[in-house]
Amino acid sequence: MGGKRKKRTKPIRVRPKVPSTFECPRCGKVSINIKIKDGVANVTCGSCGLHAEIEVPPVFDNANAYGKFLDMYLEGKIEINEEETNIDEEEENHEDERKSEELH
Repeated sequence: MGGKRKKRTKPIRVRPKVPSTFECPRCGKVSINIKIKDGVANVTCGSCGLHAEIEVPPVFDNANAYGKFLDMYLEGKIEINEEETNIDEEEENHEDERKSEELH
């Protein structure tokens, strides 16, 4: 007369999520952001300023667009645009101000 047999619970599998940021092939930091709009993927690196626009089919997600960008970058088939960052200019201005304050 034992008791009622207990039901075994199935382990819950955690499904991997598609990453939102990717590794930059130029600087090696995980700072590539991809935005897809109207069949064009805008790929930008937040640290080194690497920027490219790639035409992608509507079924592509961010991971597929990154793969296409990486293949084209490594083959040298894409024209690489560097965005001008104002951060460098601002840092230079702050350094100049600090030096002038030290002199006075």
